[in-house]
Amino acid sequence: MKNLIFIMLTSILIISCNSSDDHNNENSYYNLSTGIDFLVTNQNGDDLLNPNTLNAYSSENIKIFYLKDGVVEETYNPNLDFPRNFVIVSPEDSGAETYFMRIFLNNSVSDNAITYIEWNETDTDTIRANFNNGDNYSMVTKAWYNEELVFDESIYTLFTIIKN
Repeated sequence: MKNLIFIMLTSILIISCNSSDDHNNENSYYNLSTGIDFLVTNQNGDDLLNPNTLNAYSSENIKIFYLKDGVVEETYNPNLDFPRNFVIVSPEDSGAETYFMRIFLNNSVSDNAITYIEWNETDTDTIRANFNNGDNYSMVTKAWYNEELVFDESIYTLFTIIKN
């Protein structure tokens, strides 16, 4: 009886260590890299993401919209760390000298995917992006902010948006 139990336990261990286990499967991961980072200032260089700056943008008022199949949809997914698909990162959290915004772009199509940033009820900007998409990945390759190229995968720079 002891031998039978030992054989059963050994068999279970061997089966659980099978090389086809999901942890060893090449297709068990997904690389999602759809975010870009940028600063937001006024013409005087004041940080408009810093809540202590006069007329700063409040994260509570900013909304992100995706254009999908000709329909503009506000993004909201309560299961994500950043349910509205953006985050304002403070210097304390990043070690940077200033606040910056990280936005996760619409990647529903590979070319010319459109994301809208509604800063407030009267100010909306457009980000158009291209992606390299595959079975296990989606990575932004280029992004244009109001038709100006601001992100290229081969040259990473933290760009600045200057608002009036």
